[in-house]
Amino acid sequence: MKSLIAVFAILIIPGFAQSTEVAITMDDFNVHEETHLPAEKRNEAILAALKKHKIKAALFVTCKHLKSPRDEKLLAEWSNQGHLIGNHTVNHNRFDAKVSVSDEIAEIQQCDEQLKSQKNFEKIFRFPMLAEGDTAEKRDAVRDWMKKNSYRNGHVTIDASDWYVDRRLRDKLATDPDFDLSKFRDFYLEHMWDRAQYYNDLSKKVLGHEVKHTLLVHYNLVNALFLDDLIAMFKKRGWKVIDAKKAFKDPVFTKLPNSMPSGQSLIWALAKESGKLEGELRYPGENDTYEKEKMDALGL
Repeated sequence: MKSLIAVFAILIIPGFAQSTEVAITMDDFNVHEETHLPAEKRNEAILAALKKHKIKAALFVTCKHLKSPRDEKLLAEWSNQGHLIGNHTVNHNRFDAKVSVSDEIAEIQQCDEQLKSQKNFEKIFRFPMLAEGDTAEKRDAVRDWMKKNSYRNGHVTIDASDWYVDRRLRDKLATDPDFDLSKFRDFYLEHMWDRAQYYNDLSKKVLGHEVKHTLLVHYNLVNALFLDDLIAMFKKRGWKVIDAKKAFKDPVFTKLPNSMPSGQSLIWALAKESGKLEGELRYPGENDTYEKEKMDALGL
């Protein structure tokens, strides 16, 4: 009876709607990057934000960063807390003309060997820089290998430039250690909200409905500082932040866009394939040049 009432409410009652859903997915696990917070503190801060909001993220690991028992211990903290561990190759090379199909597959296999002992590791792979091959033939060859080896694509639906905000943040702190961090926080949150709105609107135009989104962020200083704020912002603005494993069950993640250039946000690729939204699709979808002028004007 309760389920029937819920369905009736959704169909009949004006303004009754389900919340847009989004999951946090984080790339790279660069525990050796120079920041104002050592890796242990970054790990602690990011995991604390996820725990505070009672959500499980997905961490796509670039395996070259696993150089020592300390690195393995930091990764195990993610796995032990129930977060999904995924494959992001060993060396994080763009799958372009310089990288062959055999090279790409070898990168996935080697990283798989390094990660498979983690109890929450799954065979889910995210292409570095979301580049799925410079030719359709190479793209399809890796897709075929993934299918035969029970790997699925850890697609991003909401792409953004948190990595560029992070770079600017670290550069600013290097010259002005006392700079007001709230200015970076405010810019970062509005940037991420803008990109979330764009890709969510794009999904409705292309698919006719919203999807369970996967938001791309990186293992960096900006998220160690502001991930709590980011999640809180989504909640405050009416979105529901869900576990990554739940998001990846959305049927949209089974789609194989035939568009070229391959990669980018899955929603971008589907929009490109549709041929209906060419005027709305910049390439690459996200880039530092799009945010540079705005950050320059704000002194960031």
